[in-house]
Amino acid sequence: MLEFSVLASGSSGNSLYLQTESTKILLDAGISGKQIRTRLETVGASPLDEIDAILLTHEHIDHVRGLSQVIKHSTAPVYATEGTWSGSGTKVNPESFDINRWHRVQDKDTLTIGDITVTTFAVSHDAEEPVAFRFDSNGESLAVVTDLGYMSDTIKSVLTGCHTYILETNHDVDMLRAGRYPWSVKRRILSDKGHLSNHDATLALADLLGTDEVSVYLAHLSEENNQRDLAELTVESLLHEIKPHYKDQTRLHHTSRHEPTPLCRAVSPFVPRSQ
Repeated sequence: MLEFSVLASGSSGNSLYLQTESTKILLDAGISGKQIRTRLETVGASPLDEIDAILLTHEHIDHVRGLSQVIKHSTAPVYATEGTWSGSGTKVNPESFDINRWHRVQDKDTLTIGDITVTTFAVSHDAEEPVAFRFDSNGESLAVVTDLGYMSDTIKSVLTGCHTYILETNHDVDMLRAGRYPWSVKRRILSDKGHLSNHDATLALADLLGTDEVSVYLAHLSEENNQRDLAELTVESLLHEIKPHYKDQTRLHHTSRHEPTPLCRAVSPFVPRSQ
């Protein structure tokens, strides 16, 4: 049984917990170590000292803010690209970064961590060597796809067939263009190395959908340039416009920077968690 909780998601901090009966993984540590410990306890997850692996997507502060504290409370190895590992040491306390804790990952790696298969794939983002991950265990699957400017066909080939997607819907383009950010920041967000908009995320999702039902968690929403209801409405309406049955086979969920999602199973949304 593959279960997960989005502990935090948003421009101010990101972290996700993933578990099976025998394996526990933390993906990113973009909120404080204290908040991570509290949210793990809130959802009934294992504490940090029982984590088997820490995975990092990239070195931006909203993904590594609490990493030094997490490393202090956990003996788990840290899996990251060379660029991410090096960059993280400049963003948080470099004295915490024991090279012996680091396991290097690269694009197209397939890792086995306990009974979870982890597939690593490169993404286009303004970081040193960013990656994203797909997780599979006993026929259940989850992909975390945030912090990328566009979704390539190569990425889509890795993601096809997942039961659950943590999918970036960072901004509404009109809100971003009309907002108070300087044009240099707007241009970065809108670029191929920026973030997925509600519209572009939906187009990418439509390319991933087959005939099976999926759960989609709308993630990494900008506090300035998006709204939860707007993101959901955009995804639902555009999916229906592309193919009416796409909306019916997709169950949308919200994430938050302030509180974790419940611990949920990464299977079809129409399969009860107890099964």
